[in-house]
Amino acid sequence: MNPTQKPDPTPGALADLTPADILRCAARYLELRGWTQGVPYELAEQAAFPPACPLGAITAAIYGYPAAIDGHSDGIAATLRDITIGYLADFLRQDGYVPEPDVIRCADTQIVADWNDDPWRTVAQVIDILGATADEWDWTHATEDDLETYADACVWAEKHPTREGFLAWRAAQ
Repeated sequence: MNPTQKPDPTPGALADLTPADILRCAARYLELRGWTQGVPYELAEQAAFPPACPLGAITAAIYGYPAAIDGHSDGIAATLRDITIGYLADFLRQDGYVPEPDVIRCADTQIVADWNDDPWRTVAQVIDILGATADEWDWTHATEDDLETYADACVWAEKHPTREGFLAWRAAQ
């Protein structure tokens, strides 16, 4: 590796992260660093951690720096990026935030970019959708052990288990 190249993150650092974790990190990135439309990063403002679109924020959350959206096509980080962006695109389609593509399936990155670049879109909406998508991942990918542990906690607290309760319990873990 050339000494001027940035190394990819250590795969072990990404091993325990889920798309939900990345989506929440991306939402926080947008809250702290700012949001853009039309470009992945607003590099003129701040080169180290510039304002970003959701795709840029997801990518920066995974790689630790504003990497190219479609770069780094192999490895654990690229796979996590592709799964996260794909899940976000599916969430946007299924919940009616974007129309279902007609004849030709659009790339997931294009679906997310088009949704983000809507002139009526706001940063609050983007952050809310990233959070809602993360919650949906946690709910649909909950392990049986997680659900049982949460149910046991509800019994001890004399509460009824709910989706919202599970998500709050999961967030507190």
